[in-house]
This record gives sequence, structure tokens and C-alpha cells, in this order.
Amino acid sequence: MNTPAPAESFGARLRLDLACGLSLLTRLPVGWLLSPTQRASTALWPMGRSIWCWPLIGAAIGAVVGAVFWLLRLGHVAALPAAGLALAFQCVLTGGLHEDGLADMADGCGGATRERRLEIMRDSRIGSYGVMALGLSLLVRASAVAALPAGVAVLALAVSACLARAVLLVLPACLPPARPDGLARSLNPLPRGPLWAGLALAGVSVVALAGEMTVLVSLPAVAIALAACGLVGMAARRLLGGYTGDVLGAAAVFTECLVLAGFTALF
Repeated sequence: MNTPAPAESFGARLRLDLACGLSLLTRLPVGWLLSPTQRASTALWPMGRSIWCWPLIGAAIGAVVGAVFWLLRLGHVAALPAAGLALAFQCVLTGGLHEDGLADMADGCGGATRERRLEIMRDSRIGSYGVMALGLSLLVRASAVAALPAGVAVLALAVSACLARAVLLVLPACLPPARPDGLARSLNPLPRGPLWAGLALAGVSVVALAGEMTVLVSLPAVAIALAACGLVGMAARRLLGGYTGDVLGAAAVFTECLVLAGFTALF
């Protein structure tokens, strides 16, 4: 059974969804959100139902990382070191979850067959493709953040992180799982109600964050995120026959890279 008992209140269900999202996307403690029964068994945690809050959690992560960058710049730390330290904080906050997926997918692309690619992606060791992908992704993000004024960088980090987590909802809705187990399987079938709620909240969040710059920021950012999602999705379908948790992580990082780079063209 993967849903809470019917007698559970709306507030308890909401807290459980938030706990599921936070436990997946961050390394923050979530026990304070849960009832004793929920803490006793993670089998009761509805991972698929919690997807509605993922973009909101992403926006919060990006805003906190942006605040770290802004404070460092306020303390007269140079832009590039400040960006690097802010991204290091993000990796600590998230446990490098998406970066791990990016590295695994990059390594897997070197396999000759679908089966071999999936086997490589299961290997906990990192190869040269994974190292290069991680290094380049950090370089793109750090240099993009450093190139922006501090206030705009906070906005860019929040918007890119929000859209990166929204992409985690789109790919499972468009692709089949490549494996019969793992995170991807736990999202199949994807609940349509939470899916549409999550996408709507992502859109509202981006518009709210952009404020008066909605037209300038929101439309290009969403278009870039959709393009990033489409590129990773096509690669996953062709190389793996579907998506995995690593594919989702790679898509999130790729989206952040492209959206942040896009901000440097706008500002």
C-alpha cells in the first residue's frame, strides 16, 4: 500500500507530501512533518502523489542558494568565488542528487547497447564522461551566476531551480520507465492530478518570482526549460528506451545550465 489511510486529515496528507518531496530533493530532516505512524514506515510515503510540491521545493532551494550568493557579494567576495561557494552550498543542501544522475547518464552514453548503458549507469564508480559532465555543468552554472548582477542572480537561481524540478514531472509523463525498478518505476503511472497541479504551481512560481519582468523572464525561461527537457527526453528514448532516476537528475542539471545561461543573454 502506498497511500495514507482515508481517515488521515488533509493537513496530514499535505505534510506527508512535503516530507516525501523534501526527503527526495534535499538532505533536510523531515521527521517533524510526520506522524508517528508515517515515521515508522516509508511504505506509506506516496512519492508519486508528492510531485505537485517538487517545483515549489526547487524554487525554495534556488532562492536560498541565491541568498548565499547575494550575502557573499555583499561581503565583497568576488563574483566567481561567490558563485562557486553558493553552488557548493546547493550540493550540500541537495546531496548532489541531480549531479549524480548527470554523471551516471554521461557515463552510460558510452555503452554500445541499451543493456550495457543501463548496466554502466548502475555502477557507483564514475568514469571520464561523468567527470567531464560534472565539471562542465558546474563551470556553466558558476560562470553564468557570476556574470549576473547579484539581485538578478538570485532571481535566476530561483527560476532555474523551480523549472529544473518541473522537468522532473514532464519526462515521466512522456516516457516509459527504462527499468522495472528504482525511482522511475515508483512514478509509473504518474498521477495526473498532482502532475497538473505541480506544473501549474511551477508556472505561477516563475511568474511571481519574475514580477514586473514576467514577459522578459518567464516566457524565455520556460521555453528554454522545455527545450532542455525535450533534448534529454529524446536522448533517453533513443539510448535507453525510456527514463530512469539518473535521466531525471541529468535533465534537472541540464535545465539549470541552459536557463542560467539564458539569463546572461537577457541581462
